[in-house]
Amino acid sequence: AVVSTQSTGVMVEGLPIDEYGFDWPPSFDAAKHAAYIEKHSKKQKKALKIWAALDGKYIKSDTLKKLIRKGIPRQYRCEVWMSISSAKYLMENNVGRYNILVTKCADEETYSNIRDTSGEKQLDIIRRDLPRTFPENPSFKQPVMLNNLQDVLLAFALYKPEIGYCQGLNFIVGTLLLATQKDDGELRPEECFWLLVSLIDDILPDYYSDRMTSLNKDCLVLDTLLKKRLPKIHTQLSAFDLPLQMFVTKWFVCLFVDSLPMQTVLRVWDVIFNEGVKVIFRVSVYQFVVHKYELKQISDASGLALFFREMFWDNAAWDSYAYMKNVFKKTGKMARKSLEEKRCHQHNIMY
Repeated sequence: AVVSTQSTGVMVEGLPIDEYGFDWPPSFDAAKHAAYIEKHSKKQKKALKIWAALDGKYIKSDTLKKLIRKGIPRQYRCEVWMSISSAKYLMENNVGRYNILVTKCADEETYSNIRDTSGEKQLDIIRRDLPRTFPENPSFKQPVMLNNLQDVLLAFALYKPEIGYCQGLNFIVGTLLLATQKDDGELRPEECFWLLVSLIDDILPDYYSDRMTSLNKDCLVLDTLLKKRLPKIHTQLSAFDLPLQMFVTKWFVCLFVDSLPMQTVLRVWDVIFNEGVKVIFRVSVYQFVVHKYELKQISDASGLALFFREMFWDNAAWDSYAYMKNVFKKTGKMARKSLEEKRCHQHNIMY
């Protein structure tokens, strides 16, 4: 079975890990964390009753939107993500398709001629990236997890040959496998596959294509948002003569995986599946809002690079409740129509 832990600070090889098997930061305080869990336990119990009362009927509405912003309980996350995205529809209308793809993937000749733009075999790239996916997490040291990770990535590469495999997808799929596993540790690779398809097709189109059209465009949109909402910070960043895209591309491609604590990442993903790409802009802008005073102290490019590597790993990011509340409270209005207009404007400039 895949390693399953509780959120009260389990010890693995003498080190504290969170409920998803990731290390806590060096500043981890078990007593404070236990108090944090206790503080939110009543809210969690109340939330469970509300979600149970929905009886599996997740119809998009303002009420459901508010519930999702407060966090989907772990035991409901898979079915809710499937329902609010196109994943459930896709799986129900493609019965057995995933298993067929996995069977084809078992024949290595299927991939013998499928190569990336550099000419390297996609199968070789995927296999090379498997042990690089969350290497410190106990679950990803187990064959069952790595085998399912490979199956989903290979099946997707076969299903979407125009995309194939792109580095970063291993972390997306690894997160999906962790987020959707059952209480007993059983994995749900088929659900992960269709969630991945839904994510790529509906929310992040062209993020993973050869030209990465939407990715480049959205990085420029973020730049315009910062220029308007945090002009002093934007001016300071511009003075370093380093493109913002250099630092934020990973946020967009990996959806903040390996940049935020996993429990916070999944809270972000809850909302992304329901509200779409605008949530990525909100989270990105919030990072500059919450760190604007530290940013003002940076005097050179090397300091800026170091800051971007470490900016997510502060104490604020570990409180997923407060973090998500502030993401919506402190980033101002971000209407979908306005974002689309900015995207169109950037598209016209680029092309």
